Amino acid sequence: MNKDSLSKIEKLIESFFYNEDELNKNVIKASNEAIRNGGKRLRPLIMFETYKAISGDEYSEEIIAPFLAAIEMIHTFSLIHDDLPAMDNDRLRRGKPTTWVSYGEDMAILAGDMLSVQAFEIISKKMQETDDFNILKRMSRAMYTLARATGAFGMIGGQCVDVEYSGKKMTEEVMKYIYALKTGALLAASFVVGGILAGANETEVGLLKKAGSYVGEAFQIRDDYLDIVADEKELGKPTHSDEKNLKITYVNIVGIDESLRRIVSLSENAKKCLSEVRGDMSSVVEIIDMMVNRTS
Repeated sequence: MNKDSLSKIEKLIESFFYNEDELNKNVIKASNEAIRNGGKRLRPLIMFETYKAISGDEYSEEIIAPFLAAIEMIHTFSLIHDDLPAMDNDRLRRGKPTTWVSYGEDMAILAGDMLSVQAFEIISKKMQETDDFNILKRMSRAMYTLARATGAFGMIGGQCVDVEYSGKKMTEEVMKYIYALKTGALLAASFVVGGILAGANETEVGLLKKAGSYVGEAFQIRDDYLDIVADEKELGKPTHSDEKNLKITYVNIVGIDESLRRIVSLSENAKKCLSEVRGDMSSVVEIIDMMVNRTS
């Protein structure tokens, strides 16, 4: 992984943090801390490297920056809420106490809510400062893509179905639906938003969306696999949480060997899509390999 890109992304994300100096500083501190608390920054990394590969001479850090921060804010809000007692009831995240454990359930709920709004606040603020109509149109489409990937037909919608099916018999079709929305939608948006902002054509946008969907499914299957086999200290969060919460996963349905084969097949499909997109996508391929082979 490109360490320079990761370092740049960390600084850009933190540049959009709220200051912790007003009466509401407790909830702001909770949300800032949740983002700072490690994380691989996979979604902003994919977005950044996709944007760089396609944009060429049109590269503009000012345009991509708020979207990098926004997608990490949305991802973090989902993790804060996932860990709540009403959801997965987890006390550890990346080896540290979860937000609700450190700040209480009330502040954790509000911190997640705030991040979901802050993400679109920082994008819309930048749009007001943009005079180039073509860039503004790209930003508008990119913001819609991110919102769609977050809401009822994206991450939140997938989470809802996942919760409703907890402890119930689940078909492979339902499982794939959950994966496509809960995990795949936001990962696909990472590819697509980077492409849209860089001026990708419709064919390329379609290929990026397919690549993201493949990666999203592979990533979630790997996550389910690690929940069963990984060491808790290495993973940084409790293992066997799916079993504890009576959740059926892809690994439960088809077994470990088939799940691992599926991960390889999906990642190869994603790489094939990327090979048909302009620019040097080798950095994005490197991120995909890291994602689907990770041990934590």
